[in-house]
This record gives sequence, C-alpha cells and structure tokens, in this order.
Amino acid sequence: MVNYFEESGEETPIIKDENILLPDYVPDGLLHRNAELQGIADAIKPILRKGIPDNLFIHGPSGSGKTSCIRHIMKQLGSYSAAVLPVYVNCWENPTQMAVYNRIIEEMRLPLPRRGLATDEIFARIREYVRNYRKPVLLVLDELDGLRSDKLLYVVSRANEKQLMFGIVGITNNKLLLSKLDSRVRSSLRFSEMEFKEYKEEQLLAILEMRAEKALAPGSYSEKLLTKIARLVENGSARTAIERLWKAAKHAEKSGKQKIMIQHLEDVIQEQPAFKLPEYNLTAEELLIMEILEQGELRSSGLYERFTKKIPKTKRQIRNYLDLLENKGLIESEELEAEGMLRPKVFRRR
Repeated sequence: MVNYFEESGEETPIIKDENILLPDYVPDGLLHRNAELQGIADAIKPILRKGIPDNLFIHGPSGSGKTSCIRHIMKQLGSYSAAVLPVYVNCWENPTQMAVYNRIIEEMRLPLPRRGLATDEIFARIREYVRNYRKPVLLVLDELDGLRSDKLLYVVSRANEKQLMFGIVGITNNKLLLSKLDSRVRSSLRFSEMEFKEYKEEQLLAILEMRAEKALAPGSYSEKLLTKIARLVENGSARTAIERLWKAAKHAEKSGKQKIMIQHLEDVIQEQPAFKLPEYNLTAEELLIMEILEQGELRSSGLYERFTKKIPKTKRQIRNYLDLLENKGLIESEELEAEGMLRPKVFRRR
C-alpha cells in the first residue's frame, strides 16, 4: 500500500529555508527603508525617557514594507530596553475593543478570572499595570481600518490626557482613514503622518536577490527570473514579489526540477485572481472575494466555501475582509430571514 506521506526520492530541495519567503519573516536588515526606520525610531524614542512620543499614522500601498519596518523597530526596542511594553495587534484578526485589550493583557501576562471581565474592567487592569510598573505601552495597530470602532482610540487618548500610558502607531493602506477618525481622537493623539511609497523595480530586484540568496539553493534560480518577477509586480509590492518567488519555487520542486524556470513563474501568475482594483490597494484576500462576487450575489456559506478552496482562512477572518470591503463601498450585504438561531447574509458587489 502506498503511503502518500513518505518521501518519493524525486523531490529536489530548491527551498533551503522557507520561512525567509513567508509574510511573517522580518529580516535583520530592510533594504531601501532606512529613512522610514529612522523616522519611526525617532518618533518612539521619547517614550523611553517617559516623555511624550510622536504618535504615528503610517500609510502606504500593500507590500511597501510598513509592517516589516515596525516589526523590525519593535524587535530592536525590545532588545534595547525593558522600559516600554511593545504590543503588536492586527486589527483584521482583532477588530474589537475587547480583542485589542486582550492582546495587551496577553503581552502583560496578567491572569484573568474564568468568569471573564467587562471591557472597562480589563482596561482598568491595563492602567494599573502601567502605573505599578511605570511601563507605558507602545501599541501598534496594524491594518487600522479593520478596527470596527474608534472607541478604543478615544479611551486610549483620554487615558493619555491624565498620564502617559500609550504610544500609538496606526498602520493602514488607506491614507484617508485619519480624516475619518473622531475629531476628539485626532486632537488628543495628534498623529504625525508617515507615507511609505511603493518600491521601484530595481528596489524590488534587490529585495528578491537578498531573499533568494538566503532561502534558495545555489544555482536554483537566475537573475533573469528575479528581474521578470520585479518587472511584473503591480504597485511595487514586495510582498507579492516574494510570494511569487516562493510559489514558483514550490512549483519547480513539485515538478522535480533543480531550477526555477520562467514557466513556473507564469503558472503562478495565471493562478492569481484576475480581478484588479489597484486604486484601492486591495489585498489578495479582498481581490479573491471581489472575483468570487463578480459571478453574482452569494450567501455567506457559499462565499466561505469558495474562498477557503483558494486561501485557507477562518470564517472570522473572512468576515473581517468582508467588513473592510463594505467599509470601502465595494460590496454590500443583506441580512436574510432567520433560519433557527442563524441569521445568514447575502453579499453582492456594488
């Protein structure tokens, strides 16, 4: 009997270290972002001396290095000093006030009673921690447009008016988001804007060369391949470029080849969702939803099923993507009549 998990002996290890090609990897050095890294560090430095930091509103297209830069700075901050507690929150995955508070509590390693606590009780625990340990929180809210309400920012800003408790970094693809925040929040937090420009072709090529050298076997790729990836990437997205290199390498390995060919890259590109809305800087997940709904309206259950066949995500994560697209005015939903305890929705493109 064939065991499909046994090695066949035919696979060729092109990929030496797959982690280097994955989205969560943060390299020791970030190419072509020295000015942005220095700017983020300069904004944060005052909080180390219990001073008032420059709260940052960072925006720029998807794949422009925003998240990688802030993670790099947070890593350096953690190794340099224990005077600040850095907390990273992805607002797509943690879209509510309670979810963000729970992430802060996790980083503080504070126990919570089994009965649970109300939102204001949890925030009281956070304030108590900051006061007792004299340790302000650097709160990084990535994908800020995924936050369902700006009440969290309002509560944080009010806490800062009484005593420095938080430094805030908000990250988003949507540069107009700041103007949509409550005026009281904007006034209190006084965000400084920082824009990340999309990478140029030669910059993408340098990034690909660095990743390929560390992640792939020598001789398994060519300069021509990397140049073509950099040239074909839309909106200068380093994330898309690295993902295409990774997928092309996987294709080559499955084919038993020792080198990634141009055909492997072309196969990868053909697999990508065809629907494009570059002016909205949509992610691959959002583009996939738009492509699915291009065929007509769909109930939530059917949308989840088609989505997960292409990209494995939880229903909660998919709902977050749907909320983002509704907020951008690209899709709309309608709640259907209750079926037992459930209230399903139907989604359609506007």
